[in-house]
Amino acid sequence: MYKEIIFTIENNIGFITFNRPKYGNAFAEASYGEIIDALKNCSENNSVRAVVVTGKGKNFSAGGNILDFKDYIDNNVPLPEDLIVMAGNMTKAVRECQKPVVAMINGAAAGAGLSFALACDFRVATDKSKFITAFIDLGFPGDSGLIYFMKSYIGLAKTTELLMTSKPLSGTEAYELGLCNILTTEETLKEETLKLANMLAAKPTKAISLQKKLINEFFYKNLSEFNKKEAEYMAQSSLTEDHKEAVNAFLEKRKPIFKGK
Repeated sequence: MYKEIIFTIENNIGFITFNRPKYGNAFAEASYGEIIDALKNCSENNSVRAVVVTGKGKNFSAGGNILDFKDYIDNNVPLPEDLIVMAGNMTKAVRECQKPVVAMINGAAAGAGLSFALACDFRVATDKSKFITAFIDLGFPGDSGLIYFMKSYIGLAKTTELLMTSKPLSGTEAYELGLCNILTTEETLKEETLKLANMLAAKPTKAISLQKKLINEFFYKNLSEFNKKEAEYMAQSSLTEDHKEAVNAFLEKRKPIFKGK
């Protein structure tokens, strides 16, 4: 049914697995629609009482695909705003899912991958996990709600620091900041995640869906408007010389030299 993800249902838990390990589970254009559809399936399917999201292989998700950015640069066109809005709709779909959603963070969650993790209701990470904002080092301001979600957990001052410096956080540091709920080891990541998911699946599902709706209505009410403005600014930044330099430097495995252009 899906190309970019694997979706299964086992013992009342819906499992969504990002299935692009060759690219660090970076999202393809088709990923957004597939993930939205799977989350909608989980919402509407009465046999699903909790959702677990993870990445196949070593990483949760590297976010955007650097090779896609290179294609837009070579064709001298900006990132399509509608595509960026779709990335925002993907993380918004996590919030709108009527079931509790748990991110099982194996390896790195970077850029839009980190946005997705922060949109989830719970995050389980290991001492080897990495939380990386990533956007600024690619000459981007950020998309998919990363600023919006992170600010709700750790405040604007710390969010600004992490976004502008793009300092990677270990799973331990993320846990201490309150960005993840459970810290465990790589060996016990799946076990601890399933323990949490099964506990949530045993709770009153309808009450949880109404609780999420209440949270969304009062604390995420401007998310769609925020995503539209993100798309506008991401498209603008994708035409800058600094973004081109960032992408080329990444592919050439060298340090970028930014000139503020």
